[in-house]
Amino acid sequence: MAGLNDLISSADDAPQASGLGGSMGGSIGGSSNKELMADARIALSGNWGMGVLGYVLYIVLMLSFYLFVFSAALFVGVAGGLGGGNTVAAGEAMKGAVQIVELLLTGAFTVGFCSFFLVIAQEGEARLECLFTGFKRFWKSFGAYFLSTLFIVLWTMLFIVPGIIATFRYAMVYFIIADDEDCGPLEAITRSKEMMEGNKWKFFCLHWRFFWWAILCNLTLGIGYLWLVPYMQTSFAKFYEDVK
Repeated sequence: MAGLNDLISSADDAPQASGLGGSMGGSIGGSSNKELMADARIALSGNWGMGVLGYVLYIVLMLSFYLFVFSAALFVGVAGGLGGGNTVAAGEAMKGAVQIVELLLTGAFTVGFCSFFLVIAQEGEARLECLFTGFKRFWKSFGAYFLSTLFIVLWTMLFIVPGIIATFRYAMVYFIIADDEDCGPLEAITRSKEMMEGNKWKFFCLHWRFFWWAILCNLTLGIGYLWLVPYMQTSFAKFYEDVK
């Protein structure tokens, strides 16, 4: 792994290096990943507690919505079974209901999550109401999630590597929707492609810098993620600020 770490450190120190799927010299961002992470720590200074709280609320809100739908579908299925209905069909309907809710709400939750940490990165201030930004822009958030996921799936069907590249190509979509209330899904996808031109490898390297921290978090039975995820997400928000 030392060779990969050396390569990543080299990419961090030279922002103009080749991007994942990009061309040499096409990088837009001017700060190294090490600097972006340092900026994230500064933004989180005095906000660590709120960052952890925002992450916990995000998880609770998601699970609450999904649990409500699952419970409602389960109730309908059980009632149908007791009434002599087809329990297999009821079970399939229950799974379908959960999947529909996931499709509808994931975009809104993700935009809200990005908005929360983007405000921390931009203003050094945590505002819990930002977690609901995606619901204020519900259809734009849904469209961004649906289209970007569709494009990633289509690229992945061609081959795994193009799918990975597409994932990084559209990585800024949710930050764009969170940052610009007038931006639509297709415009956000286009802008993300432009921002990530030559920056995909750099963003991959930023992810890799958190890999060892994630291993340590696993050793703490996942408790460490309460601090790692806010640190990661604020660093990603700083990356967005750097390349937009």
